[in-house]
Amino acid sequence: MTLSVEGVAFSYSRSRAVLHDVNLTVRRGEFVGLLGPNGSGKSTLTKLLARVNRLRTGSISFEDRQLGRLRMSEHAKVVAYVPQSGEPTFQLSVRESVLLGRTPYFGMRPRRADWEVVDAAIEHMGLTDMASRSVGDLSGGQAQRVLVARAVAQEPEILLLDEPTSALDLRYQVETLRHVRDLTRGRNLVSLIAIHDLNLAARFCDKVAILQGGRIVAFGRPNEVYDRELLEEVYGLEVDLFERDGAVQVHPVIEARPGTAPHGHAPLPASALT
Repeated sequence: MTLSVEGVAFSYSRSRAVLHDVNLTVRRGEFVGLLGPNGSGKSTLTKLLARVNRLRTGSISFEDRQLGRLRMSEHAKVVAYVPQSGEPTFQLSVRESVLLGRTPYFGMRPRRADWEVVDAAIEHMGLTDMASRSVGDLSGGQAQRVLVARAVAQEPEILLLDEPTSALDLRYQVETLRHVRDLTRGRNLVSLIAIHDLNLAARFCDKVAILQGGRIVAFGRPNEVYDRELLEEVYGLEVDLFERDGAVQVHPVIEARPGTAPHGHAPLPASALT
């Protein structure tokens, strides 16, 4: 009952290798955060799982089924993907846009049951008051919540989110992650989120995979894998670790510690300050 990534590598060109021999196993009911700096491969791995990018090296399977061999209509019933952002192609209402998540399930027209799923997803994402508004008239954060609602309405077994909170204010960052966590547990999903905020990941994710240079360099529970030396190496920034309410928290060191210099640089000699 797992999602299994084995030996996955990916290059956009011969000179641009993005992922190298990635191996990852995620069980049903687990919410996993993909962490790492820009260019580490988080979004690329998410897009390979979603079949936005074509897998050429390695394998991705779910419950002994190769995801790449499923018909797209069947794949859409298994995997839902929330991209970083999406510009509305048509002037659809929020309700019509969320209905797109139901298209793998109906023929010419949606059934009452489809609309019930749509309305429930809209309510969960706090969009009921704007259900009849055009998506094109919404703010970036509101439009992002519509994309999450559409994925929820898809009723997938695997939920993939590529930095879905980047355009959201603090309240909706927390509410979106809480909803994804509860949905993962309640429906026994496999959920992965590419996310930059290490502290939100520590609060909401069961496990995290830290990527550096296209490789997973640590995987496990945040309290177990958040290591100061590792994070400083991966992000090129001095950090301090704290624990609050049972969750590890990462704070960047704004001022260099006494006797040190910014990460990766030798201390300046006294003569340089005169």
